Amino acid sequence: MVKTVAEDSIRVYLSKDKKLRFKSTCVLKDRDMSEVINELIDQWLEQNDTLQQQEK
Repeated sequence: MVKTVAEDSIRVYLSKDKKLRFKSTCVLKDRDMSEVINELIDQWLEQNDTLQQQEK
């Protein structure tokens, strides 16, 4: 059985140059932009999520 996770979206504003560089790099590495952003947010939350850190 495949487990699905409900997803939502956010809007992020970047310079055109940064967006193009990000998109190009993802294509070159055969990565989905959303997957990369999700990984980066997970890393950031792990380092900065004060609520989660207080529970430890």
